[in-house]
Amino acid sequence: MKQQNLRSVIKRIRDVAGVIRKISKGISNLPDYESYVKHIQMNHPEVAPPTEAEFFKDFLNKKYGASAKRCC
Repeated sequence: MKQQNLRSVIKRIRDVAGVIRKISKGISNLPDYESYVKHIQMNHPEVAPPTEAEFFKDFLNKKYGASAKRCC
């Protein structure tokens, strides 16, 4: 019984963490990688989705340019 309750609590924590992650990405104007991958798989099955790192690198390049100067 205790183990089942612990699993339930852990699942709930993971669910809440996922919601917080989505909200924080929305606030910071970051795109949702998981939604993008689902879109690619459903609408463009012949295209291999980029890795998460490639996805965000492409996003930042489009937003700031590939040759953006850094101050630090």
